[in-house]
Amino acid sequence: MGSVYKYGNRKSPVPDNHIQKLPDNWFDQRVDHFNTNDTRTFKQRYFLNNKYYKTGGPVFLLVDGENEGQDYLITKGAVSEYANRFNALLVDLEHRYYGQSVPTKDLSVENMQYLTVGQALKDTEQFIGYLNRKLSLNNNTTKWIAFGGSYAGNLVAFLREKYPHAVAGSVASSAPVQVRYDYKEYFVAVSKSLGTECSNQIRLAVNQLENQLRTPIGWEAIGNELNLCSPLNGTDKLSVKHLMFGLTAPFTIAAQYNGRANTIGVDQLCALMTNGKDVLSPLQRYAKVVGQYFNGQCIGSNYSQYINIIKDISIPSPAGWIRQWTYQMCTEFGYFWTTDDTDTPFGHNIPIEYYLSQCADIFGKQFTPQFIQKAIDRFNDNYGGFKLNVTNVVFPNGAVDPYHELSIVKDLNNSTRAILMKTTGHGADMDPTLFTDPRELTDARLAIQKQIQLFLQ
Repeated sequence: MGSVYKYGNRKSPVPDNHIQKLPDNWFDQRVDHFNTNDTRTFKQRYFLNNKYYKTGGPVFLLVDGENEGQDYLITKGAVSEYANRFNALLVDLEHRYYGQSVPTKDLSVENMQYLTVGQALKDTEQFIGYLNRKLSLNNNTTKWIAFGGSYAGNLVAFLREKYPHAVAGSVASSAPVQVRYDYKEYFVAVSKSLGTECSNQIRLAVNQLENQLRTPIGWEAIGNELNLCSPLNGTDKLSVKHLMFGLTAPFTIAAQYNGRANTIGVDQLCALMTNGKDVLSPLQRYAKVVGQYFNGQCIGSNYSQYINIIKDISIPSPAGWIRQWTYQMCTEFGYFWTTDDTDTPFGHNIPIEYYLSQCADIFGKQFTPQFIQKAIDRFNDNYGGFKLNVTNVVFPNGAVDPYHELSIVKDLNNSTRAILMKTTGHGADMDPTLFTDPRELTDARLAIQKQIQLFLQ
């Protein structure tokens, strides 16, 4: 099986040394908010941090996305620093179907029909009302500000759009609000972030790999060079695509996060790829980068084995959060990174068909290309995408992060502002303040704080 789970590299990183300290709290949430005849409930987990709270202060709600709920950002992140400034109560709400907040007995396709953005937004709106009652907060005077990063950044932006009575404003960090079927621009943006010289070396290495894929001798060489878990069969086209996608992970992580939370940064990675002092070939350097990323573990290349892992419907899932996230991609988001654009250093072995095969093979033949395309179009129509109709939201983004291409990078109106930082990655503004932070990141947090002040007036 090897390092198959690292292929889903959309999850925001958390420092390795973080240990959860806040106790679990639970809220009885409805399974289906939109069927009055369905009275089922489930336990949704949340965390509270009242370290900075003073009576009459606001509530800062961190909305989780495609990961287990964790207290890191409301104890050590920038959100807690804002709470200190505004005497706010800090709350973290775990997303349905992730972590310990699972509404159904298993993760079958039938049961995951309740895993939608619409249900998650209603969860949040209902939770806010619940906590106001539980803590005897004044609905008219206690203001809530919602925070989220990446997918959760989408959620807090849409929360303000659909339920403006629930939150006075939102901070939507690195939020790719414009979902996309064939996101072929992703790898182009990665290449741009890595720079011309680094991308050229990657292109040379991938060209060598693609040449080796033509013969059985080459398949064996690839297995040895890249430490594959099992022999590669080059006639198995889906396994080839799966391998080539997995090998992009070190480069997408570097571009997307640029050194956040113990990930390798662009400069560090590209120094390895462009090292003119060694006698290694581009492919050998590429293999070295990949080996360091997977930390000596063998690399899974068997597509069928990967699919069988993701098809397991048990809870907890042996695939962690990947089954749920893949379902959301196939039913609402897309975000399918492809090499369908000619201007990419990663070859042409990751077409849209690779992802469409996954949707059908994991969830059923009803997941046709037409079904998926229509679902994504419907999502953009419902939530607005680039034409989001919303007030009181701030959208911080890092230009190094490929996902900024799908976010809001220009002000939408006087109260919905965009902040674009040239050198930072995905969600960097949510991290704790460090003395090594670039000036633009410091300025961005000050601008966010100013917007929060305006939202609270």
